[in-house]
Amino acid sequence: MPPLDIKKDFQDWARGRTGLSTEWLVDVYARLNNLSNEDGKALFAWAKSQEPKPKPPAPEKPTPKPTPKKPTVAPDLIIKRTPYPKWWKDSLNATINLTAPGSTILATVSGKLRLYVATIVITVTGETVITFSFGNAGSSGPIYLGGTDQPMGIVIAMGNSPAPCGSGPLTITATDPTAATPSIGGFATCFAEEG
Repeated sequence: MPPLDIKKDFQDWARGRTGLSTEWLVDVYARLNNLSNEDGKALFAWAKSQEPKPKPPAPEKPTPKPTPKKPTVAPDLIIKRTPYPKWWKDSLNATINLTAPGSTILATVSGKLRLYVATIVITVTGETVITFSFGNAGSSGPIYLGGTDQPMGIVIAMGNSPAPCGSGPLTITATDPTAATPSIGGFATCFAEEG
């Protein structure tokens, strides 16, 4: 270790000499002052220990992800959720099974109940004309089935707008324009509510 006066002298000599490495400063100082190799190494070790220790870099804070903005929708564009119709658990199927010409009541109600029709499914084995009577609400027009270029069946799904029959029955009538006595099969889904 060099004597204390060498350390102080080196500090005074090196003051103001900026931008130079400690190694270079010690080397030049040792040559100017004819320091022994041993004293030069000791001075270098001491000078290195006096250098300010670099501060460890502060850990980078993660950049917070921007909170995604929820899209705004004008209130008049929002579609309200359509609930299941209140009757969807209480519906019943009425069997359709007749031979034309003929007529049959598919469903009826009594008292304060009112009848509604949700779905009608029909198939035919030959040419026939079908009409439905929706109780107090009136009758359908003729539905032509089974003839040339005519369908052999139909599905009438009324969804959330069931056909009302009021207090009257749902009736199906089939006529036979060809005297071939076609069979008509299928079902009608109906439900009743207090009116």
